[in-house]
Amino acid sequence: MNLQRTFSIVKLEMQRILTEPLTSVFTMLLVPVLILIFGLTMGNNYGWHETYSIFEIMVPGMLAYGSLLSIFDVAASVAGGRELGLQRRINTTPLTSAEYILGQLISYTIKPFIQLVLGLVTAIAVGYRPQNSAVGYLLAIVFVVLLTFCSVGLGLITANFSKSAGAAGGFAFIFIVPQQIFATFIPAEFMGAGTFKWIFPSIYTTEGLGWIFAGWSLTDPQLWMRLGILFAISIVIYVIGIFVYEKNKNK
Repeated sequence: MNLQRTFSIVKLEMQRILTEPLTSVFTMLLVPVLILIFGLTMGNNYGWHETYSIFEIMVPGMLAYGSLLSIFDVAASVAGGRELGLQRRINTTPLTSAEYILGQLISYTIKPFIQLVLGLVTAIAVGYRPQNSAVGYLLAIVFVVLLTFCSVGLGLITANFSKSAGAAGGFAFIFIVPQQIFATFIPAEFMGAGTFKWIFPSIYTTEGLGWIFAGWSLTDPQLWMRLGILFAISIVIYVIGIFVYEKNKNK
């Protein structure tokens, strides 16, 4: 594997992200804007819990939601590249599929990290008070990165069943919306999803972030169990994404 070629893909993807206003505004700023709105409107509402406001309960899920948007990004990017003939040109160069996919993965891991920082800063500005150490914040980043890893795989799957970037962006919400509704913003139990919430990768990140920012001990077995399950799910989905991409890359 040639790292120089891989980082060329990273550079191209980051340039595309920064030069496309829709992508930048929608995927980079959506979560901070949502946090700002909910923080100002629900920061003093304790309808769900006597200790935590509705806003405080929702923040971990909103931070996880930023990673889910990578499904949209990857699906639109890969499908759009294929639509423009980029994939055919890649097939005529020394660039391998592994290098291309790794470049995509690195690019879309950088974005959720930025989203996490922007989201947390916005949440703190409107009254959210996470309680943990620097190690806790690092563990929170690991949760977000793993969910992004999973989302890249789902994005690859979506792209390879779409004929255009527009269609891929639309299909991406088949994976995004159920996780958004049942496993991020609102506690799954309130949506009647307590039993089947575990099929959604985002629930593990949402709960992990919630526990970390609530000040739970970082040695709690439940926290590491969530992280391990998320890691396993992410690997499986990413491998499926690579398999589907390889099978369809010459079409």
